[in-house]
Amino acid sequence: MPHRRWFWVFAAATGLAVLSLISNLTTAAQLSGQDDIVLAVRFTISKLVNSGTIWAGLGILSGWLVRRAPQAFVAGITACTFALLVHYGLGRFLGVFSTDVWASNSYWFLAALVAGGPLGLIGAAARQPSLLGVTARLVVPVAAVMEPFVVGMFGQPTILPWPDRVSSVVTGSILLATGVAGTSPP
Repeated sequence: MPHRRWFWVFAAATGLAVLSLISNLTTAAQLSGQDDIVLAVRFTISKLVNSGTIWAGLGILSGWLVRRAPQAFVAGITACTFALLVHYGLGRFLGVFSTDVWASNSYWFLAALVAGGPLGLIGAAARQPSLLGVTARLVVPVAAVMEPFVVGMFGQPTILPWPDRVSSVVTGSILLATGVAGTSPP
């Protein structure tokens, strides 16, 4: 049974890594402005999948999956780091990323090491039927409500192309709506 929990930790990390990579692939038509509607949709998916809420949610989910605090701490770090390794490694293997991708994104690995453990602990705490559990279960929805405002998704500069501006507003709206829904009592 514990092995199955770890299987799901790695499956979730792999799924997020692959989705993140795929959502960042751009065609020549998108780059040239000939396919702006598809570009806006791709930007929206990419901004959602690559949001801080989703990546932090991976660490929390991992801790929730393995259940116990010590394992949850390790699971949060492991899932976040493994997702980065798969994302950049697969991108490197496919030729999407250059050789400097590791060094230029080292801060994400540091963030996974620093934040992954506490996020895993939040996931383990979310299983508790106490006030601590309720609070822990609200972390992801509250983050989804706050993120659009913190990163300015509703106030993109008009100098940006319309697919970028529209995708930011749509992404912010989706995060806000799902966050509000997640904070509502059952």
